[in-house]
Amino acid sequence: MKSLLTHSILTITTALAIIAPIACDQSAPTPTKNATNAALPKDLFITQEPAGALGVLKVRQSAKAGDHVAMIGRIGGSEKPFVSNRAVFTMVDASVKTCLEMGDAHCPTPADYCCEDSTELAKSMASVNITDKSGKPLAISLAADGSLKPLMWIAVEGTLQPTDGGAFSVNADHIYKMPNDPLASKLK
Repeated sequence: MKSLLTHSILTITTALAIIAPIACDQSAPTPTKNATNAALPKDLFITQEPAGALGVLKVRQSAKAGDHVAMIGRIGGSEKPFVSNRAVFTMVDASVKTCLEMGDAHCPTPADYCCEDSTELAKSMASVNITDKSGKPLAISLAADGSLKPLMWIAVEGTLQPTDGGAFSVNADHIYKMPNDPLASKLK
């Protein structure tokens, strides 16, 4: 009986190992290697702040799925706020202080906001996606060419997406790099 159970588990595991990659490959686009701004929409980066832009917290409190929103914050919320093979990143409300703003030099990765309570931090975050015409995130890395960096102060304009479980996700039409960033000299 024990041998039959072991054989069944081994058979199921082997089948999953073969089938799972095939199923995943059919729906996932192949990431672009060495992606640059050339692969991004030409009008993604704008030179004027979106009208009526509010902090991430205020937008989270007032917006609903499908709304056109404009929000201000910093790229961050985790040690690596950029998804490595998708045009997706997280941003945090500007009212949340980074370790750099607190004067704490002990934090090797201040973009993760390690000095903040993780539950409160999650309430102050938004996921930002740069998508194709079908609404799927572009298969490129936004961090690849250095146009966007962790803790950069930005404004994002786009459409709030419906999500499950309280996530807050915006498909961005435009990104504005805020001028006169008080942390600019401290950013790597």
